[in-house]
Amino acid sequence: MDTRAPHHEAPSTVRGRLLQAWSAERSLDASTLDATVRDGRVVLTGDVGCHSDRVTAVGLAEQAAPGLAVENRIVVRGYDCDPDETDAAVTARVTNGITLAVPTAAVAPRVLDHVVTLSGAVGSDADRRSVHAAAARCPGVHFVVDLLVVT
Repeated sequence: MDTRAPHHEAPSTVRGRLLQAWSAERSLDASTLDATVRDGRVVLTGDVGCHSDRVTAVGLAEQAAPGLAVENRIVVRGYDCDPDETDAAVTARVTNGITLAVPTAAVAPRVLDHVVTLSGAVGSDADRRSVHAAAARCPGVHFVVDLLVVT
């Protein structure tokens, strides 16, 4: 019989591991996501751009906090786009947003039907996350494909 007490991780350890997992996930704009750990459960808050991002965020939380219940309060932002808006107009808006967020980024966004593909180079993982978030939050963007390279 095992008489050892069950292992309980500090809430800050679970939260830190989860925030790191969200940051490392290239397909996820986690810039507004947060988690609190209390009473044996992880409470997820913030907003994401689409339902698949919400599922990804919850899945990573379940992996980062095995044995804890996950309460999902993440909301999906509404799409802010005009279906008649041209890809060129969205590209210009995304390029401007990226330049404001990370002026040193050498990124060439491509837009096709409100889906942005980011390619190019950035100086750090933090810059990659900032570029991704800047693109994802532009009006007219449904989804971001992140092909950026950290140099």
